[in-house]
Amino acid sequence: MDIDLDDLIDELRRIGSDHSTCEVKKAQGGIPATLWESISAFANAEGGTLVLGVDEKNNFDVVGVVNAGATEAAVAAIASELDPPIRVDVKTLSTGGKNVVVAVIPKLPRNQRPCFKKSLGPWNGARIRVADGDRKLTEYEVSILFANREYQKNDLEPIEAAGEGDLDPEALARFLRRIRETKAAIFSRISDQEVLKMMNVLVEHEGRLLPTLAGLLAFGIYPQQFEPQLDITFVSYPTSAPGELGPRGERFTENQSIDGSIPTMVTEAIRVLKRNMRRRSIVTGAFRVDEYEYPEEVLREVLANALVHRDYSKQARGMQIQIEMYPDRLIVRNPGGLFGPVDVGSLGTLNASSSRNGSLLKILEDTPLMVDHMVCENRGSGIARMRYVMSEAGMEQPTFRDYISTFEAEFPNHTLIDQDALEWLGSLGGAPLSRAQMTGLVMMRQGRTFTNSEFRVATGIADSRLAAKELKDLVERGLVTQSGVRGGTSYSLILDGEEPEAEYILFSSGMTARWVTPEEMLTGNQKLVYDALGQGMLQRKAIEAATGLDSAQVGSALASLKDKGFVGLVGQQRSRSAKWIRTTKPHSEDPSQA
Repeated sequence: MDIDLDDLIDELRRIGSDHSTCEVKKAQGGIPATLWESISAFANAEGGTLVLGVDEKNNFDVVGVVNAGATEAAVAAIASELDPPIRVDVKTLSTGGKNVVVAVIPKLPRNQRPCFKKSLGPWNGARIRVADGDRKLTEYEVSILFANREYQKNDLEPIEAAGEGDLDPEALARFLRRIRETKAAIFSRISDQEVLKMMNVLVEHEGRLLPTLAGLLAFGIYPQQFEPQLDITFVSYPTSAPGELGPRGERFTENQSIDGSIPTMVTEAIRVLKRNMRRRSIVTGAFRVDEYEYPEEVLREVLANALVHRDYSKQARGMQIQIEMYPDRLIVRNPGGLFGPVDVGSLGTLNASSSRNGSLLKILEDTPLMVDHMVCENRGSGIARMRYVMSEAGMEQPTFRDYISTFEAEFPNHTLIDQDALEWLGSLGGAPLSRAQMTGLVMMRQGRTFTNSEFRVATGIADSRLAAKELKDLVERGLVTQSGVRGGTSYSLILDGEEPEAEYILFSSGMTARWVTPEEMLTGNQKLVYDALGQGMLQRKAIEAATGLDSAQVGSALASLKDKGFVGLVGQQRSRSAKWIRTTKPHSEDPSQA
């Protein structure tokens, strides 16, 4: 445990509440009865810190605990009595002569969740951390988490109301031809029905041969006859806010449902998306091409992922795939979060595949979507390919979010390598740059600092060795500086012609005007952030990387520094490209004239 208690309390005071990774309890009358809820909530989310002996309602005043040893033991006991038991790191820290008990709660691996209170059971005793509070997991969320612990077979369910005649014979013929051309020799010696049974398209059920759910979704003439909600909804909004009306008072510019088999829905959804997209010039390597706002290959991958990996349990069959198009972003959302041990942070960097619908995935890897292109590859490379194609198009990378009950992919409608970026890259001279190097340099120009793994996520490079080679080349060209060693190595842009940093001295108002240094006025976290901005303008992510602070800590420090007039924001508040900069007065000014 490495926690600066004073900094933590200062941060909470600035925010005015605890937050998604920190919970404060007064605990002077003993252990709060709801303490288990916070431990369960942190374990089921991203982990967090419990602080006992601080009064949130009284400006986070340190009141201390009566018996620190007994408090530590009680926290550890409560955590160990949950299911599964949580091993917490508990320590007593002192400040102002008072003892405060701090407990760090680790996040549970996905395949061990949910964490719940045994006496209440999982349906009533599991919590999740949301903002600064703990809420009860819904029945569906608990079901999803339990489903993550074992192999799922919902896609193998026989559809009793359907028959072989409800499957498209032409689609089946293409599938069978592909199977016999590419699979084991056994498939060339057995009947069509036997092939379809072995591939789990059909199944024997009560003396009848029926389509499985996977078979119906892959080859059904109209699967929604039997499962009406297993489709896609598309909504195009006129503004960036879903509830805001457009210039003519319209709520949507288009709103429709997309039905059919999975190949049909993917094809039709792309057609609808294209109808609602503008065309623009996009940089591809050394050339400019006229393309749609979002690359078609990316759209195919994200739609196939959503349809293949969504939850097909009975509880989720009333939920649809949702596509939301805004002027500044595209969102694709499907029921059911990530399945198995896969983590959001590793998506696109590891070719790992974990699907709750294994049979459906197996079928679709041999189901043609277009000439020489199957619906999916089943190699765990879909998201890596999305990242690479976005990078090739000079666009910002997508963001993926796992909400347990839903999974969301968001694609910014923003081109990184525009005309200004091209001109700047051209001014660097030297040998031609690769696409990944161009993307990395442009993002570094905006204030980003990269580790090898961050560079891979940003550029779509899957191989860490290739990423290291690309970064090393930039260092050798004198464009990028390298700092740190091994796992801590980071890379940032060398800005030629930068003016030397001025001596910043800050004016403090009071009875007598005088100049003071930042060190006299800033807390530990504020000083880290202020020092990081000595490099020049930085985006928030770059500040986090430079300081080692998490998002909440950086946000709190920036808010306080801005209130004090030490820093300012360049750009729109919600923009990812917005940067922070020092705003200080030169020491040569007469403070009495300020």
